[in-house]
Amino acid sequence: MKSNGFGRWEQKIVVHVDKESRDRVAAILGIASFKEAWNPARAYFEWTRLATKRGDDEDVVWELSGLLGIGGSPDWNIDWDASEY
Repeated sequence: MKSNGFGRWEQKIVVHVDKESRDRVAAILGIASFKEAWNPARAYFEWTRLATKRGDDEDVVWELSGLLGIGGSPDWNIDWDASEY
């Protein structure tokens, strides 16, 4: 992770959603998807946020849950292996 020089770390979180929700999630996150998979049909986003500590996965889940909701549509998941947090 890269520091912004002011005591914060820039996290890069890869989140994927069901392809039907791609446009709605793009509008919510303010970014375009960078990849699509077809089996199953998923759209991938690289979402960036600032954190005060490394490994701050709890706040990532909390913030995405607030933005995208819990359960239902969109069906979203975080790719922790592809993310930097």
